[in-house]
Amino acid sequence: MIWLNYRPALVMFTALVVSGWSSGMASAQTQGAAGGAEKKPPAQAMQHNRGPKRLALSNADGAVVTLWKPDLGKRELEPKMGMITLPPTGVDNYHAIVVERDWGDSVDAIVRYEYMRGKPSGESPRKLTSAVKTPVEVVPDPLPREHHRYYSRAEAAFILRYRDQVLANHPVVLQTSNGSSVNGVSDSEGRVVFQIPDDFSDVVPGERDQRGAELSVSTEYQAEGVQYNSVLTAEYRVSPEHWQSKPWGVAVAGIGFVFGGFLTRRIARHKKGGAK
Repeated sequence: MIWLNYRPALVMFTALVVSGWSSGMASAQTQGAAGGAEKKPPAQAMQHNRGPKRLALSNADGAVVTLWKPDLGKRELEPKMGMITLPPTGVDNYHAIVVERDWGDSVDAIVRYEYMRGKPSGESPRKLTSAVKTPVEVVPDPLPREHHRYYSRAEAAFILRYRDQVLANHPVVLQTSNGSSVNGVSDSEGRVVFQIPDDFSDVVPGERDQRGAELSVSTEYQAEGVQYNSVLTAEYRVSPEHWQSKPWGVAVAGIGFVFGGFLTRRIARHKKGGAK
């Protein structure tokens, strides 16, 4: 987890927990001080209700929370009892939730993208990811498509950016609420690719597993005397590869192709014979 500015009073949140439309979730909370840190194990829950999406925060006093719409319209949200309720915007597509805490000499920020339902927005998700929402940002490149998400074992790419400039050859860390941590460095174009850890416990081969957990991609950057600490959070799920056999699927497709070709040739011969 990123220890935002290493200030004892601040652990805004390490995971945004989604409820409402989400079928599974996991949250991890941390408590830290200048002398050390303690990580609590993830708490998992299942949600099937169709209420509004809610995001859990931790120690967000003094932070500004902003909801960005696909057309870049903005609305400030107020946390209540450690939770943020995302109001319906009437349009579908990805929305961005940005939480910022300005300390004067440093700025902590966390960004999360959530897909919300409504009328077609007519906007590309790239419009939202390209917008400068906080000075230093970890940007998904690209966002998962609609009805998709991040999965363990899969590769995920991100762009590190300071305002409208990429951060080349810059350190970045991916961490999960299941306890994994992977270090990376952006390339000359500010891009970094991670393989999401396959770190769910007790996965049964061949059995569908819908569990979810949280990942965070974080980086730090100093400019003009200000220290920026920025985190992107997202949900990831158990890889379908645990219950989907690709080699067998290819074999079945091959058998179907051969059988289809054989059947087509027989029909053709039958028609030819009948025409004589």
